[in-house]
Amino acid sequence: MILIWGIELSSPVPRVITQYYIDYGREETGAINLVSAIYLGYRVFDTFGETLVLLLAVFGVAMLFKKT
Repeated sequence: MILIWGIELSSPVPRVITQYYIDYGREETGAINLVSAIYLGYRVFDTFGETLVLLLAVFGVAMLFKKT
């Protein structure tokens, strides 16, 4: 785990991608806040998928504990 974390920290996001988000993030998404622009404009489907997986896991656990 520590090895993976060290590899992750040693490889920063390429500056081209970072600069693209800074330069065009607000313009492409129409958001005022850059953090909101990235979160809602670019990562919304990723966040939706994570939420769906979490809800399915909760539903599965609820079904396991459901009394028949």
